Amino acid sequence: MREQYSVPISRLQRVELLAVGAGSKDCQSLQSILSHTNWLVHWVADQHEALLFLEEYPVPVLLCPALLPDAAWSDLLHAIQVHPAPPKVLVYSSSTDSTLGCKVLEAGGYDLLATPFDRDQVLRTISLACRTWREEIRRQSAQAAAMTA
Repeated sequence: MREQYSVPISRLQRVELLAVGAGSKDCQSLQSILSHTNWLVHWVADQHEALLFLEEYPVPVLLCPALLPDAAWSDLLHAIQVHPAPPKVLVYSSSTDSTLGCKVLEAGGYDLLATPFDRDQVLRTISLACRTWREEIRRQSAQAAAMTA
């Protein structure tokens, strides 16, 4: 059983995400899309940096390419499951065949985004992933409160 994870209310008010693959062409496109929001976006280069970041600063959404410089998306998805409240993982790829999409969902990922990015799809999918994560945190908190009452 996972340990209980408490999130400050201020962190639940704003969309926040970790984007892996900083410096890539796709990340530049993402930066362009996300720069017009008030979202808090953290950028890291690879799986190693993402795992170090998440140890110190959990976020609701993790966005990563199908192939990272030092791992595959599935390696990262597996590695973050040790966290009390792992982020919802969105994988992006130019190869958005149904096989990859099914693999992402079956492995526990949240969704697959196609590149080149569609602005509306990116914003909608990240918003929904963040909302889903928040609802899970609230549900865990309510269950924990009910058990101690």
